[in-house]
Order: sequence, then structure tokens, then C-alpha cells
Amino acid sequence: MTGKAFDIGECIFFFFNRFGKNPLGVIWIAVCQAVVVIALSLLAYMLLAPFYAGVFELAMQEANGSLGEHEAERQMLSLLGPFIASIPLITLGGILAALMFQAAWLRFLTRGEIAAVIPFRLGGDELRLLGVNLLYIVVGIAGYLGIMMAVGVVTLVAAGVFAGTDGSLAGGLATGLIAFIGVLTITIVVIVFCIRLASAPALTFVDRRVRFFESWTASKGVFWNLALSYLVVAGLILVLSIILGGLIQLIFLGALMPLIMDFIQLAEGSSDVMPQDVIDLLQGVMGNPAVVTGLVTGLVLAYAMQIAFEAMWHGVGAYNAVRYRADGAPEETDSPVLTADHPAGASPSEG
Repeated sequence: MTGKAFDIGECIFFFFNRFGKNPLGVIWIAVCQAVVVIALSLLAYMLLAPFYAGVFELAMQEANGSLGEHEAERQMLSLLGPFIASIPLITLGGILAALMFQAAWLRFLTRGEIAAVIPFRLGGDELRLLGVNLLYIVVGIAGYLGIMMAVGVVTLVAAGVFAGTDGSLAGGLATGLIAFIGVLTITIVVIVFCIRLASAPALTFVDRRVRFFESWTASKGVFWNLALSYLVVAGLILVLSIILGGLIQLIFLGALMPLIMDFIQLAEGSSDVMPQDVIDLLQGVMGNPAVVTGLVTGLVLAYAMQIAFEAMWHGVGAYNAVRYRADGAPEETDSPVLTADHPAGASPSEG
């Protein structure tokens, strides 16, 4: 299966193509994601805030000399217990949320689907995606070990060359050249593997089966198209982030200017500024509708920019998966088919 011809322009703007077909769906996913993130952030704050408040209070009591050393240790241990217990809960919640977010966007990008009512689920798609992400971790660890071994070999060769030339200028230049070629080679290999395996999550959603090394086959013959697409998308993200980021910074600056001016006046008017003075100042400024409107506008634009950039980046792999299966996805019972150039070797039918 080779799929349809690779269209670089369609690949680069694949997300915007999907967005044009269902803009309200994209906005709904983004809004629901923001709500979940805010809810998780509030939960994390509720779980962790007592610890930091308690530590601050202990520090103040110890500075005033009103707290003994043993009492401070006892209270610190009492604070650490709930804090440590909260970390796994917050971590698990963050992982599950990230998995559901990724699945919702991939479901939309690859199949054009959005789950009814709430776009986030914990079902078969998410479990398969979890498997793909775990495979990424395993391959990443193996790759890291391989890179360390390669770096060690390059270092030994470079050191041997330098020692064999008795530290001469020519030896130093040769050592530098070997190190440069070694690092460049390792970098190229890493980039190749990243691009060749980048379509795995999207291919998993297209096939509704765990697909990982099949991404290598899906990118066969279109590696340079994918590399160019990623390069162009990265360039677009950089340019747009500079332009839109500058605009958002101006909006934030305009919204916060009254607060900045009030802080300057407070500092100039009194040499002894109390914490309550700062709190009263913040409450007064944040009650200004113009300030609140500016901050909300800036936050919404920044969030929309982040969503668009992430979707543009992941859209490249999604496009390749959809393109590769354009002539029909395999049946649910199909086994992975790997080509002869695959790192894991060819499938029996092709070996």
C-alpha cells in the first residue's frame, strides 16, 4: 500500500483544512481542554497550597524565634505527608488529561471525528495511544543508550587520534573534525528516526490498531517531503509566534500599565510598603473592567496561538497517515506489514 501522492502544500496546511470543515468543532475541543486544564490547576492548587503556606508560616515563626527546632521539624514532617501523597495524584491526572487531549485532536485530524458532548474519552483510542507513547519511551531510552555509546566511541577515536599526533596542531584539527562529523552523524540519525516514526500516533487512529514501527513504512519514499514539511511548519510557527507573540505582549502591557504605574507611585510615596498595601492595590486594579478585558483577551489569544501551533505540527504526521491509507485502511484483523528496509526487519511475506 503506497497511498496517494504526497502534496507538501496540503500537508503543511492540513490542520487548517480540517479546521475549515468544522471550525466549531475545533473551538469546542479547545474550550473543553481549557476548562479541564483550569480545573486540574485549581485542584493542584488546593492540594499543594497548604504545604507552601505552612512552610512560609514556619519560616516566619522561625525568623521571629517563636518556634523551637524540634517543633519546626515536627510541623514540617506533618506538612510533607499530604504534599508527597498529592504528587502521584496530580501526576496521574496530568497524564490522563494529556492523553485525552492528544486523542481528541488526533481523532479530529485523522478521522474528522469529535466525540459527542464532551470530546474527551478514556476508551480504546486512548489505550492504543497510551501503548504508542510507551513505545516511544522505550525507543527513546534505547536511543539514548545508543547515543551515549556512539558518543563514547567518537570520544575514544578522537582521543586516540589526538594522542597519536602528540598534541600537534594537525592532531587538534583532526580531533575536532572527527568530533564534528560524529556529532553531525548522530544528529542526522536521530532526526531521521524521529521523522520516520512521527506518523505512529496518527496511523494508530486511522487503523484503530496499535501502529508504531509501521510508521517507518508509511514514510518510505516521502521522507524528504516530510522533512521539508516539518521545516516549513517550524518556520511558520517561528514567524507567527514573533508577530502574534509581540501583539499579545502589547495587549498584556497595555492592560497591566495601570498596575505598573500604581506600583511606581506606591514605591515613591512610601518607604515602608506593607504587604496589605500591595494586596489592596492589586484588588483595586483587578476590579477595573478595562484591565480584566485586556488580560482575558491576551490569554485567549495566547491559548489559541498555542493550540494552532501544536495542531499545525502534529498535522504533518496526521496528513501522512491519512495519505498512506487513502486507498483504504486495513481490516481490524490485519497484521503489521513491514518492508525490507525497516529497522525491525521485513514481514515474513516480504522477507
